[in-house]
Amino acid sequence: MMKKMMIVAMMAAPFVATAQDKNAAIATPAKAAENKFAIANPEVIFVELILGTNPAGAQTIRADFGREILAGLSDKELIKQLSEMRSMVFPTVPDAMNYLSSQGYKFQQNYVTYDKESKPEATHIVFEKRMARRAPEGAPKPMPQPNKPQPNPETAPVKDGGTKPAIAPKEGKKK
Repeated sequence: MMKKMMIVAMMAAPFVATAQDKNAAIATPAKAAENKFAIANPEVIFVELILGTNPAGAQTIRADFGREILAGLSDKELIKQLSEMRSMVFPTVPDAMNYLSSQGYKFQQNYVTYDKESKPEATHIVFEKRMARRAPEGAPKPMPQPNKPQPNPETAPVKDGGTKPAIAPKEGKKK
């Protein structure tokens, strides 16, 4: 009985060995993305307003959306907007918040960071912008919805299948 099992196993060995995909076994792993933080066409972009003070004691406001967000974007208008925002100087917090709101960003949360002496160092205000979901390349585009004709209120259909008159005649009072 043991001899028969060994013979069957040896006969099955070539089939098992050829079942492997030689190209997949030999192929080198795909080149890792150079930047693991760059996301191609993100659906949500987060921006953080960082409110702090400079060494002279004046309030500073700057926008931070991450170092590598521009590397993964393909929308030229959004790239331009984010590049400009990186170098903008906001005079007051409401100015910065109004600007972000006008660009489609929505408030999410805020938090305070502290230094080693437990003194408030900076206030961070987080905003998000939801982007339109993009179909993968090569995916069929959705069909546009046909425009439905709007009924004319002057000749709206009535229950009996006819149309009601544009102006109903006035009936005089009978005495």
